[in-house]
Amino acid sequence: MGCGEATALRMMLAATGFVHGPESVGIVASTGCNTVYSSTYPYNPFLVPWTNSLFENGPADAIGVRLRWDQRGWHDKKLWVVGGDGAMLDIGFQSLSRMLASGLDINVLVLDTQVYSNTGGQASTATFLGQNTKMSTHGKARPGKVERRKELGQLCLMHPDVYVAQTTAAHMNHFYRAILDANEYPGPAVINVFTTCQPEHGVADDMSGAQARLAVDTRAFPLFVHDPRKGESIAERLSLRGNPAMNDDWLFDRKSGAATTFVDFARSEGRFAKHFDAEGKPSEALLAGERDRLRNWRQLQELAGIR
Repeated sequence: MGCGEATALRMMLAATGFVHGPESVGIVASTGCNTVYSSTYPYNPFLVPWTNSLFENGPADAIGVRLRWDQRGWHDKKLWVVGGDGAMLDIGFQSLSRMLASGLDINVLVLDTQVYSNTGGQASTATFLGQNTKMSTHGKARPGKVERRKELGQLCLMHPDVYVAQTTAAHMNHFYRAILDANEYPGPAVINVFTTCQPEHGVADDMSGAQARLAVDTRAFPLFVHDPRKGESIAERLSLRGNPAMNDDWLFDRKSGAATTFVDFARSEGRFAKHFDAEGKPSEALLAGERDRLRNWRQLQELAGIR
């Protein structure tokens, strides 16, 4: 209940189906939470043809589907690959990278929960610094995840001529624009979506939208769009529109004057609870996570030509 993944998936299908029709859409689903909650008719979000591949090779499966469709002259059919950050950014990144290099007209929807949600919240390369997960448990000897998060958006836009958007279902205009543009783009497209996992993040069932907005406001998960059609340079192609205080390090509260930072995001979720002492002061490990998020934001500003 309240799953951030299900909402994003339904919104993607609604937008794609509205423009192109249900008979012109197909899904290749990587094994994960999305295939668990999509497998029981009539409660599944898939009212279009779909297939379920192995955990790490959804994009490779999609290459075969796309080539066969093109052989049959079905060039206008929209093919979407769905998977979590584990399937796309962690164990399956090689398959995704090969698909992006192929130049084929395939769209990818990454449901980024920052953990392997389907197997009980194990750490992945999308996990934030300091996050408490299985295999990176926060205890006396280890303060949660100690490896920096790998950024799927930046990795994908470094592939030749790939449309990339990082968005959330809570930012509806940004999300729908990204989906429509991905469908129109004549080549590989990746939509990376922040998706709250209530039990693994320690978030109430009705708060997935609020957490997604907070993730953007605190630079935990910035919004951006990289459209190769906009120009030759990355600065021309990359837009950070939709982020608050786009030219600054942090969003500042108008009344208090205080910055809204990654620590504020962490304070609202159970997965970071052990990083706060009895007085609510953050640990050094969590402050390191804050510095990591600021570095990532500044890198995006630099790539977009606004820093």
